[in-house]
Amino acid sequence: MSAQQQPWSGIQVETSFFPLSFFLYACTPRIVIDGEVMLRPWGTHSFQLAPGMHNVQVYFHYLFMSTCGMAQTNVVVQPNCVHRLKYEMGIIMFLPGSIRELPPFRFQ
Repeated sequence: MSAQQQPWSGIQVETSFFPLSFFLYACTPRIVIDGEVMLRPWGTHSFQLAPGMHNVQVYFHYLFMSTCGMAQTNVVVQPNCVHRLKYEMGIIMFLPGSIRELPPFRFQ
């Protein structure tokens, strides 16, 4: 017998980088949602948010750059829906990372 998962609204952010850039494990990504900075390790993280428009930024500190790989997007969070974002940092540190929205998870 499995328990029903309670519906919630928010976003799920997955952060990753090019495999040969393994030295980025030493850098902690910053996920900024509506101006609130949260330090999270590389990987997948969920954030409960109220339905509505939210601004999401992802970057990390690298050597002398305080906002290396900066990428941002706006997400309209729907009720009982988890919007999934994927942030990827390429191999060149001086270029911005990419952030894209994946198909959302909707609670039935």
